Amino acid sequence: MNKVFVYHTICEPVEALPSDIDVSARIFEQHLKWLSRRREQVVDLYSLLARSAETGFYSITFDDGFRDNLTVALPLIEKYALPMTVFAVAGFIGKKGYLSKTELRTLADHPLVTVGSHGMTHKHLSRMARDDVRNEMSDSKSFLEEVTGKRIDLLAYPFGDCDGFTEEAAEECGYTAAWSVWNGTNSRYSMWRIPLGRHDNLVRFRAKASAAYFPVKRFLKPPEVLA
Repeated sequence: MNKVFVYHTICEPVEALPSDIDVSARIFEQHLKWLSRRREQVVDLYSLLARSAETGFYSITFDDGFRDNLTVALPLIEKYALPMTVFAVAGFIGKKGYLSKTELRTLADHPLVTVGSHGMTHKHLSRMARDDVRNEMSDSKSFLEEVTGKRIDLLAYPFGDCDGFTEEAAEECGYTAAWSVWNGTNSRYSMWRIPLGRHDNLVRFRAKASAAYFPVKRFLKPPEVLA
């Protein structure tokens, strides 16, 4: 099965960030080095969408739009010449610790980087009124397209949270595809990703990259399809 890895921030704080989303540059580089030995299997998300789900390709993604995606992650991505996608929260652009408009444009213009949407305000979409869900998707898409000058038609749901309506809304709002983490149907508008955090050393990373990851996870914790 194809694997899409999701990172957030490449940093090494003394105290773990909420949900252990921080990954040190040292660990991140170990992951990239392992992937670089399988370079022909590491593709951007558009290329992944064009392939069968069972072909065993990998993609690298980042959620939220932290500034270190540009200052720390990108130099390492360049070093190993691997593609990545940054799913930016439109409402976070320009806030402390996050990408500015200029920095987001710099990423969007980079040949190894694709920019996608992670919503407007990073809320649980399945807990919102339907019109608000559509606004989150449409407004973030329009804002990011205006800032980057690029087509924005890839979406990652905040918190990996989706349900049947959000999947329908993503398509209605003009997205080509959308990713959750574990919720949804693992179809084109709720494809599963593999979360990575501060405890995912190379051994754990290799385990998550293996063919056994999703079957084992499905057995231990079946996906929650929210009503």
